[in-house]
Amino acid sequence: MSQSIVRLLTCSLLLFSFTACVSPPGSPASEYQGTQRALSASDGVLVHFKVEQAASSARGNREPRTVTFSGIVLSEEGHLLAPFNIKPDTADRIEAWVGEDRYIARSIKAEPSLGMSLLKIQPKAPLTPVDLSSTGELGIGDSAYTVVGSDDSNEFTRFAFRAFCQGIIEGFYRQFSLSPLPNATRGAPLFNSTGEWVGIVTQNNAWVLDDLRPDIQQMLDEALGESEGPAASNSVWFGAILSPINTDYARAQNLPRSALWLVHVYDDTGAHEAGFQNGDLLVSLNGNPLRMSGNRTQQYFNQALRPKEGQSFEAEVLRDGKRISGTGTLTKRPEPDTLQAEDIGITVSNINEAMETRLNLFETEGVIVTELKPGSPAATGRQFGQPLLRRRDVITELGGMPTPDVEAFGKALDSIRQERPDSVLVEFMRGPINSIEALNMRIGNSTSSPDSL
Repeated sequence: MSQSIVRLLTCSLLLFSFTACVSPPGSPASEYQGTQRALSASDGVLVHFKVEQAASSARGNREPRTVTFSGIVLSEEGHLLAPFNIKPDTADRIEAWVGEDRYIARSIKAEPSLGMSLLKIQPKAPLTPVDLSSTGELGIGDSAYTVVGSDDSNEFTRFAFRAFCQGIIEGFYRQFSLSPLPNATRGAPLFNSTGEWVGIVTQNNAWVLDDLRPDIQQMLDEALGESEGPAASNSVWFGAILSPINTDYARAQNLPRSALWLVHVYDDTGAHEAGFQNGDLLVSLNGNPLRMSGNRTQQYFNQALRPKEGQSFEAEVLRDGKRISGTGTLTKRPEPDTLQAEDIGITVSNINEAMETRLNLFETEGVIVTELKPGSPAATGRQFGQPLLRRRDVITELGGMPTPDVEAFGKALDSIRQERPDSVLVEFMRGPINSIEALNMRIGNSTSSPDSL
């Protein structure tokens, strides 16, 4: 009899253990497990911030206030991630609690595009940073868990909160749409039910960590002096003129609506190196499909490219119904020779292939006006407020001498300086119209008497 009871109890215990292991999603057991995993994964990496606003930064007549929010430890040396743009020169007092240790923090870098800042403390011992290289997945309908720390007023207790993922909000940084969470969770890490880090809580939702990782890592590398290669630059380019696909056309042709036409691919550029051609449809960059539609797709591409000279990229295009991948290296945008003509009041440059296509120029055998000096002969016209020359005008002759390039323009200018005429004829193209104007060289001449004008 006693052996039967023992066998019955053993079977009951095994059944209970098995049931606990396979608790269905949404059950109290699975919620408890998700909470415990989030608490375990967040141990040592949470930051509790308290910012006491300085009187000088209080808005209007309102009194200075104290704001609390969450953050994340990024390095053993004490680099912390905060979910606000906190300028390095702020007069606000920033306190940070890592566990039960309190520190005074200072901002060392604010990143407006990210909406976050990098703060620094001097830790008493090496901290436990989060692992930026490891992230998990979070699907629609899944439970998500976040944890926040506290100060001595709450005996340094960590509080866990549960939310549901209601969808994905598209953007350069995608967001998980979450059911409501307390304000104190802003800046806290977000975990899935298995305890994997998936995002960072924002004011209403959560940034997707996979999208944030490259920029967070770059911020940290720059702070640690480990950033490789030159900084991103506007002078570095992909090497093609891009145009967003029309969404109605994309729908009718069963094409991705997040895509860019390669209108013109320039020689000796990254896009040309990758084997891309005029008319290709760009659909993917560095293993990720393009996002959004219209001009927002082009903005996403420009940001996702993170252009640095010498940086390699991988992209995918559609050509005749086939997907074609290619790799290339980003190069500097070609910079034409320029010449500043103070006598006339303009700056001119040679015309390269990029200018010809981007500006849709009708004439390329000349020099293009890039700058205009107010009050100069070129800026003073027959009608009030209307200059004789304008930016993007293409000068083909100066003083009767052809100016096919900057060198020829310089020689013509030297001749004018030697002759010192009162007026100079300039021939130019403005769009498809050929024009001739006479520049009054006495304008702006300090040696001229008032009567001579």
